[in-house]
Amino acid sequence: MFGHLTEYWFAFPVVALGCTMTIMGGVGGNVVCGPFFILVLKLSPEAAIGTALVTQVFSLLSGIIGYGRRKLIDYRLALFLAVGAVPAAVLGSWLSVRVPGTLLQVIFGGVILIIAWLLYRSPIETAQEAMVSPGASGVRTLIDRQGRVYSYQVCQRGQLLGISVLAGLGSGLVAIGGGELNTPAMVLRCQIPIRIAAATAVFTMALTVLAGAITHVLVGRPVWNLALWTIPGAILGGQLGSYLASRIESEALKRGLSLLFVLVGMAMIVHAMFLT
Repeated sequence: MFGHLTEYWFAFPVVALGCTMTIMGGVGGNVVCGPFFILVLKLSPEAAIGTALVTQVFSLLSGIIGYGRRKLIDYRLALFLAVGAVPAAVLGSWLSVRVPGTLLQVIFGGVILIIAWLLYRSPIETAQEAMVSPGASGVRTLIDRQGRVYSYQVCQRGQLLGISVLAGLGSGLVAIGGGELNTPAMVLRCQIPIRIAAATAVFTMALTVLAGAITHVLVGRPVWNLALWTIPGAILGGQLGSYLASRIESEALKRGLSLLFVLVGMAMIVHAMFLT
């Protein structure tokens, strides 16, 4: 019995590192965790996605605490995006146990490649902050715990909500898509500073992933002895990621995550098409 519980002990440091890197960029840790479960641990796509969603709930809750302490979350925008994302996540979770495993892996890898491209294209933060002035009509201003002022406008609400629906569907279907789509959308469409966009996306993702995880627990097959180790790793990664996000240069962070996502996405597609 004890051996069964310690079978996946090595997942703790892997998930902690993966969640640290992804939370820094406002994307879900499942971009790393999902492929790790499938490619290394050889779980079925359905089991990997269910376990990844359960794990991600704790990573995101930890990230919310960290970002909230640093006053980087736009709660009003996060709740607006969740209106579309949460129902879509429930639908995606229901579909994930009915889609063939190989196709699910190809979709998984393809979405990761799209995310890499979107993140790579996002403009640099200094250019964003120069575009609006505090106090102007329709401008929101946040001041973080370090005293930095972020001023921006929330534009194209319809498009942002539509993208959030797609993000929620992807989150439930393949355990990714929430912050991975919402963060670039906020940065590219409205020039919201990446730190604000990342923190806000983490809050929206937490609500979305919670809905998807509950659905997966009801209709899927999470691997609980794996989750025993991945959940503490996710909590640690959420805290470290939110802490380091305010201390690492934004452009370097985006470029590094883009390269990581390209490698992971290609590995998923190659594995699905040629190695299964």
